[in-house]
Amino acid sequence: MYSLFLADFNVLKPDPGLIFWTLLIFLLVYFFVGRAAFKPIQKALKKRDNEIQDSIDEAKRVQAQMAQMKDDNAKLLAEAREESTRIIADAEAFAKKRKEEAVTEAKEAAQKVSADAQRDIANMRDSAMADLKKEVGTMALDIAEKVLQKDLSSDSNQATLVNQLVNNLN
Repeated sequence: MYSLFLADFNVLKPDPGLIFWTLLIFLLVYFFVGRAAFKPIQKALKKRDNEIQDSIDEAKRVQAQMAQMKDDNAKLLAEAREESTRIIADAEAFAKKRKEEAVTEAKEAAQKVSADAQRDIANMRDSAMADLKKEVGTMALDIAEKVLQKDLSSDSNQATLVNQLVNNLN
C-alpha cells in the first residue's frame, strides 16, 4: 500500500487535495504568525519610524535655534562693535574738547598775567613819574630858595650857581 501511494506521486502534476491542504496550512500559519509576529514587527517598525521622524524634526528645530543664535550673536557682536566705536569717538571728542578748554584757559591765564604785568608796569611808571615830579619839584624849590638867598645880578653869578647846583645833585 505504501508503494502504491508513492508510485502515483508526480511533481509536475500535483494532487488538488495536496494543494488545498498546503494552502490551508499556509494561510493558517500566515494568519497566526501574522498576528503573533507581523503586527508587533510592524508596530516596532512604525514606532522606530516615528522616533526617527521625531529625531529629524528635533534636529531641524535645534538647527534652526542654532542659526537663530548665530544671527543673534552676530547682531550682538555688531552692536558691541558699534558701541565700542561710539565710546571711542565720545572719548576722543571729550579729550579734544578738554584739550581745547585747557588751551583756552591757559591763554586766558596768560592774558590775565600779561594784563596784570602791564597794569603793574603802568602803576610803577606812574609811581616813578610821580616820584620824579616830586623830586623835580623839591629840587626846584631848593634851587629857588638858594637863588633867593644869593644875589644873581650878573650872568657869571647865575652860571656859577647853576654849576654848583648840578654838582650837588650828582
